[in-house]
Amino acid sequence: MSTLVIAKKDFEDAVRARTLQVMVAFFVGFTTLLFHYHRSRLGEERTFDILFDGIVGMLGVVVPILGMMVGYRAIVGERESGSLKLLLSLPHSRLELMLGKFLGRSAIIVVTMAVGFALVGVQTILFTDLFSLPAFLFAAGEITLFGIIFVAIAMAFSTAMRSSMKASIGALGLTVLFSFIWDFLYGLVHQFVDPIQIDPETGIGSPDPGPNWLFLLKRFNPRHAFYEPSSYSVKEPIPFYLDPWFGWVIVAFWLAVPLGLAYRRFERSDLS
Repeated sequence: MSTLVIAKKDFEDAVRARTLQVMVAFFVGFTTLLFHYHRSRLGEERTFDILFDGIVGMLGVVVPILGMMVGYRAIVGERESGSLKLLLSLPHSRLELMLGKFLGRSAIIVVTMAVGFALVGVQTILFTDLFSLPAFLFAAGEITLFGIIFVAIAMAFSTAMRSSMKASIGALGLTVLFSFIWDFLYGLVHQFVDPIQIDPETGIGSPDPGPNWLFLLKRFNPRHAFYEPSSYSVKEPIPFYLDPWFGWVIVAFWLAVPLGLAYRRFERSDLS
């Protein structure tokens, strides 16, 4: 019960501080610009997937940053202000405090994504004839999950660190890794493991998709948890970790493991 009380208070504090309003306004404006930009670039092949691929690709970079910003001060901010001791003097355990903060911060992301995607959905219906409810709900759910995962990662640093500076550096570092650097490193590993062979006569490369475990390396980035390689790229027999359901295992890992490790440290630390 304490967990829900803390979550509700944390969410209400975000509303009073106008954090939620600012995030919703930013996200609505940003997604609206993305929608009209990609709509204007549609060629002859007009499908919902083509329209939303570009939108989701950009949001896959922006939303993790929003999640990081929402989560990184959740616990460490209370520690620095001295209110952490007061909170834990009430009938709240450290686990309830951490889970309540996580739920409250995640609710901020959920509401922001819901409002933003609802308006994008309305615009898709009004300005195109491409709307697909199942594909729309999948895209919205996928991006929302990304945001919640990065709230969890940021909160893990917030729980484990003693200063906002260290928490922000750690959370921002992982956000940059997953949003900008991971795909580059994946390409380097792919090239090292299975370099492109150039035909000396034509000068044309013949890229090989490489071993199946390379796709797991790509999927382990939470941004690509639901990535499914094309059937011709996967070597038989198809391993279980490339099945669609395994994306949920990766999501569960990034939600549970960072918070679990941070809680172990938080449980044993003093409150100063």
